[in-house]
Amino acid sequence: MLSFASCSIDNYDLPDSSLSGKVLDNVTNDMIENGGVNSGTVIQIFEGNSKQPILSQSFPDGHFVNAALFTGQYRLWAVGPFKMIEDTIDISISGNTEVEVMVLPNVRLSATLVSFEGTTATIKVNYEKVHADQTLARLGVVWSTFNNPNVTTFAGGNIQEQNVTSENLTSGERIFTLTGLTSGGKYYFRAAGRTDAAGNYYNYSSTISPLNN
Repeated sequence: MLSFASCSIDNYDLPDSSLSGKVLDNVTNDMIENGGVNSGTVIQIFEGNSKQPILSQSFPDGHFVNAALFTGQYRLWAVGPFKMIEDTIDISISGNTEVEVMVLPNVRLSATLVSFEGTTATIKVNYEKVHADQTLARLGVVWSTFNNPNVTTFAGGNIQEQNVTSENLTSGERIFTLTGLTSGGKYYFRAAGRTDAAGNYYNYSSTISPLNN
């Protein structure tokens, strides 16, 4: 005689909510550019009273998405090249929830193409150190043949960086001359800089991508 034992399969609810948002400069309202998956901004989401965070990486331009959350009460903390305005953000997540994370970056940066002649490009970097208790430590330009280069990933390009710790810089501009480029090539440039704050997180400018002649 053959007998069959029945087995039951537990049914678990699937995540039914998502959280998306932006990390924004509290003064300029610009998104905080970062390194993305390469040492960029990390969004820590704590469900209820849990001390174990759900981690989400920010995209390089400063926005983030987590589409695998359950409806409920959460706390949010962001870690990156900035100081949060609030200590922790309390969020009620249901359906598609959006949030703005207001911060003050460690360094504000912009990059401008001054010239591109033959295989040499000149980039002007404007910088502003924001926090008085930090020292501007590194300043430079990173470039690549792919969008959103960062200090660890710059395929087809390179990085030119200066140790400026001893200069006690607060704000101003600096010129970087980049050599060895391909005349007529397509490049993506970003200013990069970091302070001596814990974590060694880099701030970045928006990417500029001129069509070289």
